[in-house]
Amino acid sequence: MTARRVLTPLVVVLVILAMLAAFVAWLPLRSARDAWRRGNNSLAVADGERWSELHLWPGQYHQLLAAAYLSAGNANAAKPHLDALWRRNLWFSAVPKDEVAQRLFARGRYGDFLLYDSAVHERSQPADTPLYRAAALAATNRIREAEAALQSLDRAKANPRKLAALQQGIAQRKAGTYPFVMARNGSVIATMRTQRGELVADDPDFDAFIDREAGSLTLGAHLQQLGTQDTIETTLDPFVQKAAVTALGQYRGSLVAIDPRNNEILAIASTRGTGPLANLALERQYEPGSVVKVLTGLNALSSGTDVKSMFPYFCKGALIIDGRHFGDWLGPGHGNLPDLGEALAESCNIVFADIGLRLGLDRLERFMTAAGFDGQTDLGVFQVPLGKTIPPIFNRFETAFYAIGLEHETTNTIHLAMLASMVANRGVLATPRLVRARRSILGDVVASAPRQGSAQIAPRAAVEQMVQAMKRVVDSPGGTGRRAKVEGIELAMKTGTAGERAEGGLESVIMAFAPADAPKIAFGMIAEDAGPAEYAGARIAHDFVEAVKPLLK
Repeated sequence: MTARRVLTPLVVVLVILAMLAAFVAWLPLRSARDAWRRGNNSLAVADGERWSELHLWPGQYHQLLAAAYLSAGNANAAKPHLDALWRRNLWFSAVPKDEVAQRLFARGRYGDFLLYDSAVHERSQPADTPLYRAAALAATNRIREAEAALQSLDRAKANPRKLAALQQGIAQRKAGTYPFVMARNGSVIATMRTQRGELVADDPDFDAFIDREAGSLTLGAHLQQLGTQDTIETTLDPFVQKAAVTALGQYRGSLVAIDPRNNEILAIASTRGTGPLANLALERQYEPGSVVKVLTGLNALSSGTDVKSMFPYFCKGALIIDGRHFGDWLGPGHGNLPDLGEALAESCNIVFADIGLRLGLDRLERFMTAAGFDGQTDLGVFQVPLGKTIPPIFNRFETAFYAIGLEHETTNTIHLAMLASMVANRGVLATPRLVRARRSILGDVVASAPRQGSAQIAPRAAVEQMVQAMKRVVDSPGGTGRRAKVEGIELAMKTGTAGERAEGGLESVIMAFAPADAPKIAFGMIAEDAGPAEYAGARIAHDFVEAVKPLLK
């Protein structure tokens, strides 16, 4: 009896100490798990590796470390931990298997989940685990195994929405194609062909944005980076895309349209004309020409330059800069210009070169940088370069060209659309949005739209003056955009003509938005060899706005 009385409290003490040790050892494991749940794989690995040396909860530490390494894309580092788990049965899990599945599915690592799933054996598992297993098998083209896994799962416990999505996904893959890119209205833009691993546009209006042969900034050229099993839901609107392609007509050119209310991209259209298929909207850089006058004017109005006192301005057709003749595009000049609005409407080179010289090169460069030149934008599928500065700008004569968009800048159509949207938003330049969400084979959202950056690059009051000037480009009898006028729609626009006739022809460049005082669409357009923008360019803009008129009411 005496020995028993002595042993009983001793056993109790030992049990309490063991439980306390287990609890203390569990705390750093939980901390590492929480770091992994926050997406901090490196911290989870560091904590897990350090505390696992205590050899308490070894199975759970191996499980956590395997999950963290796989989440970080390091399958080699995960292997020893997976190997250590092969013959273990875990009484409870440090990280539920469905959480691991969600994390790996979000990164398109379906094969890694199958490795994890086969190594980790839990006494009890979340109800959706068999569904994730079947989905990973289907996504790695093990269709028969996926079908067998579906047959064996308890459908009463399975999520019905996920089950339906998976059944549809398997059926599509068996048929040889499945949707990969979706429009904003839910229609299919492009499908994957499983046998060849090719991405093909269902809607031919999107060929130049989809087909890898159209260039390096196409979805088809980024399949390895994007993964091929998720569905990408985009902001693209087939109606607006069709309007853009139709308006461009026989010209080789491009048009990008943005909804300035949320900066969602509605169209990325490129037409081939008589040339090869190419994603001109994103890949081709052009001299911007007179559309840059909008930025030069905004720069002056924003920086306190006394523009008002320059008017009325008499343009004689030339400006003498450091003893050299700087000519206007209109030989005799524009004569008397009453204000900045009319100078922009008639696109007087002399006025805006003069403004640029008053600003000086440093201020011009700073504002152009703020407007995106020499930068890039993230479309959520890949990065796209914007306009570029072409040095050297070594004197006042070259600075004058820089101020009017000639010789020292290039741009692309998406950048023009962003600038149009910036003016429409009264000075806020924002990252455009293309991706609304990405969904896994189970229909789960595995990635939402990337965060949009924005910056107020000019005061609202200054931009409002420029908006009124851009309206006059269309409404003034001498406005270079008067041929773009659309009945019932107030359009704000700037035209630009660039390039060299000797090199094949002039490019028509347009940036515009409508309705001017409550914008619902902003766009940039470039048409190669179309001649001066006040003719064919303005007509293309008119046809596009006329076509999308139902969206603008």
